[in-house]
Amino acid sequence: MHSAAPPLRDPDDLPAPLAALVRRARAGSRDDGLRLALGIEGGGLSVAMACGMALALERLGLTAWLDVVYGTSSGSLMAAYVAGGDTADAEHVLEAACTKEFVRLARLGRSPVVSVDFLMGIVRGRPPLVGAPGRPELRVLAVGVHDGLLRTLGPFSEQGDALAAIRASMAIPVWSGPAVAYGGDLLSDGGLIESIPVDTPLAEGATHVIALRSRDWAYRKGRRGRLYGVAEDVVGSRLPGRLPQLIRERPPRYDAEVGELEAATRGAGRLADRVTQLAPEPGTPLVGRLQIDRDVVRAAIRAGDRVVTGALTAPAG
Repeated sequence: MHSAAPPLRDPDDLPAPLAALVRRARAGSRDDGLRLALGIEGGGLSVAMACGMALALERLGLTAWLDVVYGTSSGSLMAAYVAGGDTADAEHVLEAACTKEFVRLARLGRSPVVSVDFLMGIVRGRPPLVGAPGRPELRVLAVGVHDGLLRTLGPFSEQGDALAAIRASMAIPVWSGPAVAYGGDLLSDGGLIESIPVDTPLAEGATHVIALRSRDWAYRKGRRGRLYGVAEDVVGSRLPGRLPQLIRERPPRYDAEVGELEAATRGAGRLADRVTQLAPEPGTPLVGRLQIDRDVVRAAIRAGDRVVTGALTAPAG
């Protein structure tokens, strides 16, 4: 038997996007003239942190009151489970993926280090619910290989179509094999341009965005590590279209994204009052992009849960 969810904080004490979501849940209605979006960062199994946050939001009765959920890369997979209301299945999928069949560095240069096809096999065993009445819409971000432009895929009415779009968004250059054909287009990892879905939801009509981070709020990519740099330069130079350029440009683009999110959290910058992020504190153990330690993944899920519980629930007493 599950214990009752703790009481939510007074909306007046919350950032505007979270306040709007709590008010909807209390009113039991979306009829407020707003469009509330959730944007989920990816990053391989590091999305476990965002999974824990989504589990807590669902337990608190809040995800059903979103209008739309956006995801990038592995964040798009998480977004599908959140939109369908079955985030516990996502937790199972992430734990089941903690195996060398999913990530094996020794395959570098011979076959994909990250086997997204193996992951999708696990997903098909517990697929997300797609297009259910009354649930938030799902949007998936991917990048066109030949023009280097961001695509928004969705909404979806069929499970197979949604899973195909998610597979395309998780086509990580260098690490997970070739780009993926979808809808007559050749697509790759949406995180090459927008790692944390915020700007696209706003451009597409969201009035407020809540960003779920896979990494702590102070994390920056900065300079690439030696292993990533060598792999991306050697293998990436042979990739088609705009992918080599997008790979080189990604670290500073990512750091600019998170800098704006940090400013918004302080109530500053162009995103202030429209966007807030839920992210762990610096020093919180994170899951590395190629890490498959099940205990580390579980710890990140628990840490993400604590982030949301601490941010949204009233202190005891």
